[in-house]
Amino acid sequence: MTRVALGILLVALASAPADAQAPPATQAPPAAPSWKPFGEFAFLLGYWSGTATSGERIGGRIARFTMDLNGTFLVERGTTVFPAGDGMPEETVEEIGYVTYNREKRGYMATYFFSTGVYGMYDVEILPGGAIRMTAPSLGNYDPGARSRILFTPRADGGLDTAIEIAPAGKDYVAHRTSSLKKK
Repeated sequence: MTRVALGILLVALASAPADAQAPPATQAPPAAPSWKPFGEFAFLLGYWSGTATSGERIGGRIARFTMDLNGTFLVERGTTVFPAGDGMPEETVEEIGYVTYNREKRGYMATYFFSTGVYGMYDVEILPGGAIRMTAPSLGNYDPGARSRILFTPRADGGLDTAIEIAPAGKDYVAHRTSSLKKK
């Protein structure tokens, strides 16, 4: 009896390492990295400064992008200043934008408020190449029927091009303000 028990023990020990090293026949492939909210916006985070244009006017712009409220909102705070000149007074426009993930629609949405009193609610698209386009079907405190787009386009040199476009009722989008920024 002792020989039989010893034999069974030796067979079990001899076969254990082979069984431990062999993968199960139905082993699943490694899981793909999980999606992280706001990963598409990572290039925006930080402080930016550069030039801005609106029609013939040339000025300066600063912007900062941060995560807020426990990482549930991407917040943009920006200021654009056009100096006085050519008979026009100095103009300063500030904006604050909040981007959040809408779980029900499975996509991002944004709300922007401007110091001019104008505001808009935007649907957000991530475009090929990493650019971000936000589109508002209407604007508050602005001409009835007007629409708006905001574009954020990363440049190969690490810079950022931005544009706010306005489409008057029944017309195509035209550039309202563009800027070329570098990270500080």
